[in-house]
Amino acid sequence: MGTGGLEYYSSLIREIDGECSLLCIEEDSIVAGSRTGELACWNITTGSEAWRVMFGGPCSNADVNCGKLYISEADNLHCIDFSDGAVLWSATLEGSSDLVRCTDNGVWVTSSIYNLEIQDYYDSSVWLFDGKGEMSGRWPIEGRAWSLELGQSGAIIGLSRPMCGYAHVSITDGVEYYSLEVPSPVTVGVKSNEGDFLLGHSNGWISFISGDVSSSHQTGGTSITALDVNDGWVAGTDSGLVSKKGGLNSWEVEFDGIVDLVRFGPSPNDGFCVWISAWSGVSKLALLDCESGLVELEMFHQSRIGASCSTPNVVALGDFEGNVFLLEEKVVSRRSKRTDEDLERGKKSLLLRSKIRRLRKE
Repeated sequence: MGTGGLEYYSSLIREIDGECSLLCIEEDSIVAGSRTGELACWNITTGSEAWRVMFGGPCSNADVNCGKLYISEADNLHCIDFSDGAVLWSATLEGSSDLVRCTDNGVWVTSSIYNLEIQDYYDSSVWLFDGKGEMSGRWPIEGRAWSLELGQSGAIIGLSRPMCGYAHVSITDGVEYYSLEVPSPVTVGVKSNEGDFLLGHSNGWISFISGDVSSSHQTGGTSITALDVNDGWVAGTDSGLVSKKGGLNSWEVEFDGIVDLVRFGPSPNDGFCVWISAWSGVSKLALLDCESGLVELEMFHQSRIGASCSTPNVVALGDFEGNVFLLEEKVVSRRSKRTDEDLERGKKSLLLRSKIRRLRKE
């Protein structure tokens, strides 16, 4: 089992201004956005910067469709040409723009307004825009949307209080609310390749929605902070528990701190594994075997991981200091098998690369 710093296993390291809040990979490009509003794109093969633009911030969420990048930023939705970073159109929402998903037929985005006096969200909406930035519909919803995924006839929204269930939003039927077996606020949600929906709750339960049928499963007593689905599903909690269900085996592993990331990604030993990041004053990243939960590789990083995305062969991570790391399957596999002497030489190379990056910033 290999161990070392995150930088050592990264084949590409780049920077943006401020805490990295979103990452998006499309073909041979990676886009990163920050809470201070900076958005940058690099070519994965060459490492060269394609473009960089600045908004007011924060950048919250992103999706890509037909060569266009859709960004939720502050109280805006932006449509950006992925090739050169040109802003094609922008729309202003009421409240902060949160989650965005797009299809050929339109762009769905959620918004919310936070009340400091009651310390809760009191006004939320779901919006639909066409490809030219014209609003096709707006639907007020009860509770903040903590997940947004698209079904066959509209959007599926995982909700906080007072609903604590989910809503189906469509142009024809408007908003329809559905209760779940678990009467607890939704904290995160994902959609499977089969079209099923999984929602994580603040009390540690997972809800499964398949068509009109829903079921639930308990993973622990604390809030679900991260969720992914591929070979079964994997969930992380704010107490450090990581649970994997489905596939050939199910397992649970305990980590110190809050689990910020769970994601199915490439394994250094071929195939897929589970990538996790847990924060307890330092980020501990572990690659876990899908079937056993055993650690295949460990990495450590001084800053907290705030954003991630992946393809079958690549995982991208962004930290609170604005660093963006690209980890490619072949590179991680090769470096995980190096000796201690190789690791020491690698540290010297990392120091040189770090100096070069600092000079580039200056």
